[in-house]
Amino acid sequence: MKMKINPWKAWKSVSRKKKRWIAAGVGLLVLILAASYTVFLVPLLEQEQWVYKESTVERGTLTVGVSESGTLEYGITSLLYDLDLDVSDEDEEDSDEDSDDTDSDETVQKYLKIEKIYVASGQRIEEGDALIKLTEDSVSDVRRLLESAVVDARSAYNEAEAEYNLSVLEAQTTYDTQLVESEYAASIYSSKSQSVTNDIEAIQVEINQRNANISLLEEALEQAKEDYTEALETYESACQSLEAADIDHTENFMTYQNAYVSAQTQYQNAKTALEQAQQNLEDNTEEIASLEEQLANAQAKSAIDMLDAKEAYEEALIEGDNAQTTYNAQLESLEETLNEAEEEKNQVEEKLQAFEDFVGEDGILYADGSGIVTQVGYEAGDNLVQSGVILSYAAPDDMTISVDVTQEDVVDFAVGDLVEILFTAYEDTPYEGTILSIDTTATARNSNTISYTVVIGVNGDTELLYGGMTADITFVTEEKEDVLYVSRRAIVEENGKSYVYRQTALGGRELAEVETGISNGVNIEILSGLSEGDIIYIASRVSSETEVEAEADPSESGADGVSGTEAGFGNQEGMEGMQLPENGEMPGDFGQMGGREMQGGRNQEMEAGQ
Repeated sequence: MKMKINPWKAWKSVSRKKKRWIAAGVGLLVLILAASYTVFLVPLLEQEQWVYKESTVERGTLTVGVSESGTLEYGITSLLYDLDLDVSDEDEEDSDEDSDDTDSDETVQKYLKIEKIYVASGQRIEEGDALIKLTEDSVSDVRRLLESAVVDARSAYNEAEAEYNLSVLEAQTTYDTQLVESEYAASIYSSKSQSVTNDIEAIQVEINQRNANISLLEEALEQAKEDYTEALETYESACQSLEAADIDHTENFMTYQNAYVSAQTQYQNAKTALEQAQQNLEDNTEEIASLEEQLANAQAKSAIDMLDAKEAYEEALIEGDNAQTTYNAQLESLEETLNEAEEEKNQVEEKLQAFEDFVGEDGILYADGSGIVTQVGYEAGDNLVQSGVILSYAAPDDMTISVDVTQEDVVDFAVGDLVEILFTAYEDTPYEGTILSIDTTATARNSNTISYTVVIGVNGDTELLYGGMTADITFVTEEKEDVLYVSRRAIVEENGKSYVYRQTALGGRELAEVETGISNGVNIEILSGLSEGDIIYIASRVSSETEVEAEADPSESGADGVSGTEAGFGNQEGMEGMQLPENGEMPGDFGQMGGREMQGGRNQEMEAGQ
């Protein structure tokens, strides 16, 4: 049976003195290792080494500009479902709420249903490709619903139009009447006033006539009284004579009797004439009183009639003044009612037309353009109930890159300017872009730099591009065609002059003085001192084995005259501004290579392998 040893118990069993010796030994070992690392390894790691690359003098177009980085953004095109299939009015909606089976019926009738989806997210599509197929039943149900609504709306509009035409005629008649009454309001008022005045004057004339008759009637009464008195006296005298007459004396008796009868008749006539005269006078007096009462009533009524006539006159004037306004208001109200009916008709017709445009002839939705599908929002069997995106795809002809440009540089750019684009994924394939917009609102990236957002549209074939790709944008400020150029790293400077290390005809190296022109920071123009196709050398100083291996990788190329960075060099400064080494020798082992070295106007031959 094996026994387990507890390390902790074993350590505790060691004496304190031995523990001190062990600790001292460990500490000494650590110090020795640290000293060895510092003395031997660190200098080896920090020892600088040089690597060299061949490069070729190129001829072509050299572009100088401002470079910024950005990310490619897709222009998203969406297939939207935005049909309004609600053609019910409020009464129908209220009745629908009271119905138990409304939901199922309305779902079949009002909603389109997806039968099949032909594409998936990430799939590339072309214009005219089938995207989604709708069920025939749902298309037929919705079409029937909308066509019925169109028929109802057109019928309602026709009724509203007929009512409008009739109402317009009535309003026109009222308008014309008000104008006529307004034009003749003064004459109507004057005529009314004259009529009232004539009625009062007629009564007054009759009263005057009655008053004038009073004296005549009184004279006639006095004359009747006199005639009556005289006839009475004659009658009484005849009575007395008749009573005194001798009956026996026939002739005398007949004379008195005849006189009596004549006197009696005269008396009766006089009495009747007297009574008639008195009655005429009384009647005349009563008629005067009646006429005076009529006059008072007529005068009181005339005041009221005149007020009414004046009010009617003023109303006629006001209505005349407002006739056009009233007529316009009536027309506006009538037109509003008609327009509402027409708008309802147009809306329903537009809904039907939008539906037909959406479903097409076969109930299949097709792509309006090409691109990559980015989203599919539905599945087969789903109902299109709410407005929203059915499917989205990225349009290749609508790709943009947004970059921030400093205020010092942005003033040199304008909308429509062309730029150069180099995507990280396709370093050997330059693209062209166009400035679409320049934001006028500044964006502060830090306390010292103010920048503005510039949006660039990508031109040409963008089939290989994907959203999110990074790119370097070069805003061209100067451009020269058919010029010689080399990498900026190939230039070494001394005493204000520029040199490059050039391969000689025998394979050696020589230091050649050159005259330089414009530079874009990556490449520099050579005005003199080199020819197209010359081989030159680019030196880079590194301080670790890993960097040496990376710099010496032959797969990297530093001779690209238009690339944004020199490939293969970890040292970003490269040879820019590098001073010539003493005695004109190249760094590192270049001093041992054969060739002719030029420095400060003197030549020095170097043998290969020395």
